[in-house]
Amino acid sequence: MTETVKNIWRLDKDPTIKSILILLQHEVGPDNFMLLNESELNEKAVRIIYPSTQRDLSAYIYSYAQRIDHYGLDLEFPYLIEAAANDQSIRLDNLTAEEVIEKVIEHLQIKVPNSV
Repeated sequence: MTETVKNIWRLDKDPTIKSILILLQHEVGPDNFMLLNESELNEKAVRIIYPSTQRDLSAYIYSYAQRIDHYGLDLEFPYLIEAAANDQSIRLDNLTAEEVIEKVIEHLQIKVPNSV
């Protein structure tokens, strides 16, 4: 299931994941990212995409197996053309919330609204 995030507090997610989503929403706006396959993930993880029409890149953010107030981040790339190839990702561990937001915006190429 793919959906834009309108009310983060209603998600069945751990508070650490809700916090990072609120920070991301504050930076890029509520309609500039979507959750992907939400029902398949546990409460301490979320996978996001941008824009809704581009599913080639995704970011998997998680708080399990990380230091307190830190996150893991998998920057996910499209499947390779070869039949035997697995998906490709870059795994980053123990990032601060600010580092996660910066890397997600860069990886997904999210257009950040102009700030005044």
